[in-house]
Amino acid sequence: MTDFGSNFRKLREWAGLSQEALGINLNVSASVVNRIENNKRKLDIQILQKLAISLQLDISLVVTVLFKGKSALPKQKMHKAGKVLPVPA
Repeated sequence: MTDFGSNFRKLREWAGLSQEALGINLNVSASVVNRIENNKRKLDIQILQKLAISLQLDISLVVTVLFKGKSALPKQKMHKAGKVLPVPA
């Protein structure tokens, strides 16, 4: 079975965001982010869309990562200032 919560967490960590920061970007509380990551709350399409926008990723890539995990992520994330950031382990 796919662990969407864990993969959601990997996306957040890949982006270098805290639960609170991602919650602000998604217009939800950090508690909601925590519950999603712990598989206690289901993802809805609005959060999925906001997640893709917040992480500046195509929604199809976000869905792929949610199903397949960290291996589907790009190896490096571009910082807004144009600097390449390493992907967390």
